[in-house]
Amino acid sequence: MSFGSRLRQERGRLELTQQKFAELGGVKRVSQHLYEQDARVPDMTYLMRLKEGGVDVWFLINGARFVAGTGSALPRSVYVSAFRAVDELARDADGQALPLDERERLFDFLLTLLQNEHSSASLEEIKSRLSGALVA
Repeated sequence: MSFGSRLRQERGRLELTQQKFAELGGVKRVSQHLYEQDARVPDMTYLMRLKEGGVDVWFLINGARFVAGTGSALPRSVYVSAFRAVDELARDADGQALPLDERERLFDFLLTLLQNEHSSASLEEIKSRLSGALVA
């Protein structure tokens, strides 16, 4: 399931219109539409505003519902750091973000790598790993 599909699903779960969900995230409805169509990717400010509004951002990023106290394989901070690293580093030579499917694959790869190591890596360590993966 793509990020846009998860975003639409979460909006439906909260029974919000595109307009209301966009307002919750601090963007215009057209931006919300583009996010839901996987034509654009939101930034961390948008996601943090959604989180403050009760949106399951864990689900949006990871595809799994966050259940407090269940103890996932990695600390939640590692997922956020991995997302930030991909958001910052997954760019082409002109500085434009790579296509969404490529960023999702990088994010999945990075999480798999970190889970296999049972890592609690910092954002800088994750950026370093991702930079190495992008060069390879």
